[in-house]
Amino acid sequence: MKVKSFLSKKIYLPVGLLLMLCILLTAACNNGGAQQDKVSSNESDKAVVVTGNGVTKEPRLTLEEMLKLPGARFDHVYSTINNWPAAKKYAVRGVKLAAVLQAAGIKDEAKCITVKGKDDFEWSFTREQLLDTPRYYFPEVMAGDPAGAQPVEPVIAYEYVENSDNLSEARADDLCLIMPQACVNEQANHTFVKGVREILVTVEDPGKWEKATVFPQTEYVAAGDTVKLQHKETGKVKMYYTLDGSTPTEQSTLYNPSTYQPELNKPIKIERDTTIKVLVKGFGKYDSDIAEFRYRIQ
Repeated sequence: MKVKSFLSKKIYLPVGLLLMLCILLTAACNNGGAQQDKVSSNESDKAVVVTGNGVTKEPRLTLEEMLKLPGARFDHVYSTINNWPAAKKYAVRGVKLAAVLQAAGIKDEAKCITVKGKDDFEWSFTREQLLDTPRYYFPEVMAGDPAGAQPVEPVIAYEYVENSDNLSEARADDLCLIMPQACVNEQANHTFVKGVREILVTVEDPGKWEKATVFPQTEYVAAGDTVKLQHKETGKVKMYYTLDGSTPTEQSTLYNPSTYQPELNKPIKIERDTTIKVLVKGFGKYDSDIAEFRYRIQ
């Protein structure tokens, strides 16, 4: 009897362990399948609808469908500057916005493109700003140096990471519009739209930004007095100015570098007879006409 009891223990104990192992493996497999189904479900939720009178059709494109568009995939590092202002980089895997719009049959007469995301956040661009203007990644953006610029395109990113230039660190996230810089000092980070759901394309003319105004609005000032440039859309536009009579461009002195640090937006000191010329630029409309203000020392 003792021998039988001993054999029973030797036989039944491994069988019990084996049964427990099978149960655990089955549970793990079922859980893994559930996780896979969850991931697949999340991926299927990532889709963009293209609408408006600026396209010939209004498709709903899933991420999977967008990735299959000819030449649509685009992986690169992007440079940007926000409205603080602070320069940073993003490692991005995405789909070219141009490819998505081509799939929707964008019309030649389309003029304005609005990208809409979650929480009702959206940003508009002229066709020229979004599709026709050459844009770049500036490796030396932190130093404000345009050296080594590399051409990139606006994309709808599906994997990305902020403050990194390593593509291997990009991770899946909400679809996000990534708008590159046209020049090394351009602030474009505020136009990034997270949770992209819809792209509205229209043929209506977006018009020009209104011209800048000044304070004080007077011809004569005392030497050393200061003049402030003003615009009712300060958070959306940048004001570039010259004092030497030349026509301002985006390479001219920027009056309002910060939306959040007003002390950085310094008034212009008038020491002699001066003509201030101001250009207003911003996404969503065409550049303003040049505003001109003449000041004389009294």
